Amino acid sequence: MSLLARVGLRTRLAIALVGIAVLAVGLATLLANRGLHPRVAGAAEARMQRSAEHMAEVAATVYRENGGWTPGGVETLGHLADLNRLALSVFGPDGARITADRSHPALENAEINASASVIVRNRSVGRVLVAPLSGQLLTPEEEHLQASLDRLHVIAGAVSVAAALLVAFLLAQTLSGPLRRIRTTAQRIEQGDLGARVDLGGDAEVRAVGHALNRLADTLQREEELRKESVADLAHELRTPVSGLLSRIEAAQDGVLPDEAANLEAMHAEALRLTRLLDDLARLAEAERPGLLLEKRHVDLADVARAAADSIAPRFAEAGIAFSATVEPAWVLGDANRIEQVVANLLSNALRYTEAGGEVTLTVARSGDEVSLDVTDTGIGIRAEDLRHIFTRFWRGDPSRSRATGGTGIGLAIVRELVRAHEGRIDVDSVPGAGSRFRVSLRALEPQPASPTSRDLQTPRARS
Repeated sequence: MSLLARVGLRTRLAIALVGIAVLAVGLATLLANRGLHPRVAGAAEARMQRSAEHMAEVAATVYRENGGWTPGGVETLGHLADLNRLALSVFGPDGARITADRSHPALENAEINASASVIVRNRSVGRVLVAPLSGQLLTPEEEHLQASLDRLHVIAGAVSVAAALLVAFLLAQTLSGPLRRIRTTAQRIEQGDLGARVDLGGDAEVRAVGHALNRLADTLQREEELRKESVADLAHELRTPVSGLLSRIEAAQDGVLPDEAANLEAMHAEALRLTRLLDDLARLAEAERPGLLLEKRHVDLADVARAAADSIAPRFAEAGIAFSATVEPAWVLGDANRIEQVVANLLSNALRYTEAGGEVTLTVARSGDEVSLDVTDTGIGIRAEDLRHIFTRFWRGDPSRSRATGGTGIGLAIVRELVRAHEGRIDVDSVPGAGSRFRVSLRALEPQPASPTSRDLQTPRARS
């Protein structure tokens, strides 16, 4: 792990913002030194050149007045140069220096001197060479300006660093405060406090993280509650037949049951009930680890649904419920036995919660890239607040009614797990008192040769 990864968010923000501030000021200083300083030097060189041209014009006037280069005229030029704080040398037309006494070391520095020709009557009669007496190209004012700019850059850098630290602190407080609350809540959840929730705050991204953690906590809390309810329901389901068996065994041992055959029949019924519960639990356990059990092949969902419908149709007739199945060829990749179990469980659920005189329909159809299997009934329906629980094991919207009809609360949980194993989805629409529709959607495959034709299976509606 890098050193930067070990420090906190506040320190990393401070380092980042200070680095940006230093980089910005450094770039500004560099650009100023590379851009402004040469321009100031160029302006100074232009000033020196103008001074040289001015002295050349004065020298031309002196030359005309004196009829040539005279010591007095050259001395006058020297005084004028001193007044302008310039070192001056005058050269004749042959290039020989006329005034050796006015020479200055600065005149030999080619970087700071400037020269101009002395023109009289359109003829060059000599040349003047000037340079600052100070030996520096820049004047004190110009040097002061450059020093002031450098100081301003340093001050700007210090102010930028201070502002970056302040912004980093405020920004870190804004970001790290909600993050610390999220971390504290996550630690409480880790320690088992599933009721802990994040007090949402901060920007949109942080609020989204907090909201996601709250949803996770809700899910964990709901799962924990369901686990406890499942254990209690399972204990109740097991206790009822076991208690019945024990009471009848004890009665038989005490000799208080005169009808031994009836007692054995009742014990057999309790044992069968216990067996059905254990079978349901075993099927649910298998459905929750489908990767070890499914043997997926190309399957015509119409054949599977038809087989399940043929098997359960007599039970609908006995219950006085009209049942119809309309199926058309629809190929999917799946385990035929497991898909038939899904259809059988959905039909059994519809049979259990539809009153005599009602109607249940089974439909298989293909639409685009999906195959849908619908089981629709006109039963008691499901309340809106119960819809999200119906696939939870051992859950019952009306426990007393479910036990009366023989349900264990596992069938729909098995359906959901098997549908997931086939990479499909199951949706439910229900209106209390009007009925429900369960729809299983699977990915469609291209039709296989010799696919069966669709047909309708009908049972007559029971007379009221």
